[in-house]
Amino acid sequence: MTIPPIGLDGVRVTPNRGLSRDEQIWHFRSALNVAALNCQGPVWGQIAKEYNKFIVIHKVLLSKTSKAVDREYVKRNPKQNGLRIRDTKLTDLYNYFALPPVRAQYCDMSLRKLTEANQVPKEALAEYAMGGLTDIDTLFVNFYDAYVKYRGDLADWNMKYAPKPVYAPSNNIMAPPVTAPPAAAAKPLQSG
Repeated sequence: MTIPPIGLDGVRVTPNRGLSRDEQIWHFRSALNVAALNCQGPVWGQIAKEYNKFIVIHKVLLSKTSKAVDREYVKRNPKQNGLRIRDTKLTDLYNYFALPPVRAQYCDMSLRKLTEANQVPKEALAEYAMGGLTDIDTLFVNFYDAYVKYRGDLADWNMKYAPKPVYAPSNNIMAPPVTAPPAAAAKPLQSG
């Protein structure tokens, strides 16, 4: 598992940091799309239905936003295939939102955000989406922070309380035998 590093500002650098306004809106839509795909069953079955309503209600803004993000990637990546770079980053983003240990909290939050977003006036969705993305991303940041703390606490506990090995295992399972270099052939002494 790749843990997003801490930025200079002390906050984890997730795929949802340092984005333009349009990218934030699109990442919010992406988060809800992943939820519609991954959050199933009796508790979260409503998510797919709410997501389908969301893309119909806000189709104009979402279409404009997608085109704007395409333009940003093309402009940001001259002499490269900007749209291909965008696709790769979106795949990484979808994988980020699919992190299993966060699933329950993420699905609960996504259902709330979808229900609210479907009631937000069309002209207010952009602002709502930016805050919604922050709320969703915070779930992941909190998980990573807790996981890093757990690893540190476990390492400390092991240093203090874990049983110590009776012997130190060698990294060299079978060392080759050490041989002396061949001796030079001795010449017989000649008398006289």
